Amino acid sequence: MARLVEALNRFFGRVEILALGLENERSAAEAALAKGMPLEAREHARTILSVLPDSAVGLALWADAAEDAWLDQEVVASLTDLAKRVPWRADVWLRLGRAGQRIGWDGARDALERATSAPEERDAARLALLDLSDLDLAAGDPARAQRWLDRIPAPLTTVPDRDVALRRAECALAYGDLDGARAAAEILGEPTAIEGRAALVLARLSLAEASAAAGFPAAGSSAAALPPAVVGRALDLGLRALVLDVPGAAELCAALVAASRDVLVVDRVRRVVRAAGALDEPTWAAAFAFAEGRRDDARQALARGLSAGDRAAAAALLRMAVETRDLGALDALVARGKDDDEHGDDKEPRRAAAPPLPPDLVRLRDAAAMASAGQGSGALDALDAVTGEGAAWADDMRRAIAQAWVPPAGGPAGARAAAAWGDVLRELARTAKLLDRLDLLAAIEALAVERERPLRAAVVGEFNAGKSTFLNALLGEDVAPTGVLPTTATLHWVAWAPDPFARIVVRGGQDRVVPHAGLKDTLRALAAAGDKVARVFIYAPIERLKRVEILDTPGFNAPDPDHIAEARRAFDEAHVAIWLLDAPQAMKESERRVLSELSALGVPVQILANKADRLKPDALETVLAHVRDSLAASSIASLTPPIAFSARLSLKGRLGDEAALAASGWAEVEALFAEQIVDASDALRERALRRKAGRIAAELAQAASARAAEDREAGRRARAEADRLRASAAYLRRERRALAAAIDKALEPARRELASDLRPIAALPEERKRTDASVRAYVQERLVARLSWPLSAEIARAARAGAEPAARGARAASGAEEGGAAPSPRAAAHVRAVLMGMVAVHDAPDELAARPIEGVVEAAIDAFAMALSAEAEAPVPPPASAAIELRAQALRAAFEAPVTPASA
Repeated sequence: MARLVEALNRFFGRVEILALGLENERSAAEAALAKGMPLEAREHARTILSVLPDSAVGLALWADAAEDAWLDQEVVASLTDLAKRVPWRADVWLRLGRAGQRIGWDGARDALERATSAPEERDAARLALLDLSDLDLAAGDPARAQRWLDRIPAPLTTVPDRDVALRRAECALAYGDLDGARAAAEILGEPTAIEGRAALVLARLSLAEASAAAGFPAAGSSAAALPPAVVGRALDLGLRALVLDVPGAAELCAALVAASRDVLVVDRVRRVVRAAGALDEPTWAAAFAFAEGRRDDARQALARGLSAGDRAAAAALLRMAVETRDLGALDALVARGKDDDEHGDDKEPRRAAAPPLPPDLVRLRDAAAMASAGQGSGALDALDAVTGEGAAWADDMRRAIAQAWVPPAGGPAGARAAAAWGDVLRELARTAKLLDRLDLLAAIEALAVERERPLRAAVVGEFNAGKSTFLNALLGEDVAPTGVLPTTATLHWVAWAPDPFARIVVRGGQDRVVPHAGLKDTLRALAAAGDKVARVFIYAPIERLKRVEILDTPGFNAPDPDHIAEARRAFDEAHVAIWLLDAPQAMKESERRVLSELSALGVPVQILANKADRLKPDALETVLAHVRDSLAASSIASLTPPIAFSARLSLKGRLGDEAALAASGWAEVEALFAEQIVDASDALRERALRRKAGRIAAELAQAASARAAEDREAGRRARAEADRLRASAAYLRRERRALAAAIDKALEPARRELASDLRPIAALPEERKRTDASVRAYVQERLVARLSWPLSAEIARAARAGAEPAARGARAASGAEEGGAAPSPRAAAHVRAVLMGMVAVHDAPDELAARPIEGVVEAAIDAFAMALSAEAEAPVPPPASAAIELRAQALRAAFEAPVTPASA
């Protein structure tokens, strides 16, 4: 940057200096600066100022000399005085702001902001905008940093502005906007050997992209879960930035080392750090300790740094805590902060206090405490607000909470431990309500009822397999209707009640309640009358039904498609299925197909071969071997190996024929039913509930992902529109003088109409024109009516043309069609306010129509730009769909967790 004295010499001249005989001092000072002797130049400058205290040239010489001598306090003092003399000079404000930053001066930011408002010195204003963006990035405010960048005009050449692209990439990464970061990184290209800051950006981008590709949140994902090639590339770039002493590089590299278990990687970084003489620094000592599994040593190293007031150690502890999912490290930092507070009044010199935990990590720590206390739902609520660097850790916690609610399945019945159904159902219901899925909400409420009901066993098979006969044998009573041709026509639900009766649900008609003895006749009568039976409930005071309810289904190969559909609905109702084969023709292809479907749904099944009394023992054994081979070939599992029996003889035996009972094979079936179904009812019910809840969780996760995708797209469109508005506002501010002249000419037709409206006022006495409020009100109303809309429309058209590339991008993103340049209501209101103010302060408002109003138009352009900026910065609350999606995915993952080997 050129010396200040060179620029001010041209502007002020040297008349005063010559008149006071100070020219030799001035030339000596400039010569000393040219020779690299700033202290000598400083003395000559002070001599000038001792004679001429307000000399702009003397102050400039002092500032240049003090800056070369690194006397920043004097730089600030000299430039503060110089800025009062030349407040329009952006280069003076820029240097003042930069020197002020170096000494921690409170006015540094204000000086940089003053530098940005000098339209004639664009180079200095650009540098000030870049510095302000850097300040806000360092302060964790990427939105404000982005706004400074938006005010930098696009370069006149086709070469992109790499300085702006670098900061835009940093802003996008801070937002989690990978598309924006990629677009900016394309401008940067591959960084050179000395572009450390660009290398750090690309390192962070590669890690974020790999995290997103792996299904993790882009921010905060653990490097240990990422591909080694990605981590290696990021480490290469990070080390380059580290060697160049780029802020943030040490933290990134230390975090990558802490999460690494690759000895070669750790050793490579250790050599670089040793060469830099930083091996004993707490941050690096902790990173290598973490890498070697010595967590306690790592915490102790960072604690030493904290005790010495090393804020870098605190930052490293935070980063490593996130990277290694180490709650103990967070606790250590919180404890150190409390210790600092408790000893804040000691007489000893106070060390630098440990920085407070970021809000995201406070919420994460609170969530961990709630989860440990069994308050999983509260923990999930706390995690919903974690969106920054702890996002991936928060997602790990969500999945751990959901997995604790749904322990992995195991054991012969498919469930090792009962799920925390109260928590699970509340979470499912919450998600269904938020997604407006009332259908699933009803299904969730049905699951809550199902938990308290007895086990449901469905008796299934093809028609004429003897299902109803088997059911009657199982109950020891002739309850289920048999011989209703061609088959059982609908689902028969057999349950316990203190008195025996049956309830027939008729579609479109009244239910029928009949005794058991009248059930068959009633069903025949309804069939003859053409009435459709929806379901039959059979109640009996049989003790076994208190623990197991039985569903008797129509045959799967029945000629009526409604019967087949009703049988399939039983799959959803049942907790376990008992499949009856017709032994003389067992395991036909049609049976194998439906059994595969049943197995795919996850319904446990027990295979029984009925009508064993029709086959000789050798033939029966051959049939059972065929059944076992067919099941194995189709990967269909039976709870126990298939058993052959005769339902017909079993029913006779259960009704008193002991010989028939002995010949039926019922004893083995009875034992199987007692051991594998009745005694395992809790485990079977648990498995069924998990199956049904898992389907609901999967459907909710899919719906949540769709909702979140829509919201992300809406957010992307909103950001594109905000970018367009910012670009338009920046263009209007930059070009307002040139635009004002053009727009003033474009307003001539409207001003002629205004002149016609105001012509009657010309005949009024001058005194009345100035004092009559009604006249002024009429002028204001006519001027606003005639000029506000054309003026607003012209400014809007100019703004759209000036930011046309951004406008086209926003329209393409939103799918909007090309249209006119209609101003927004807010922008038009700002323009009206400017016109009304013009009338209010003008002594002769009736003369306004005849005069050029470029100054007013320029003010209107500024007001219009302010309105666009305000619209661009209007806060848009983040949609809750992102948190809903993460919670729904965590619960779905818990239900999809692999079965433990015990259940194989």
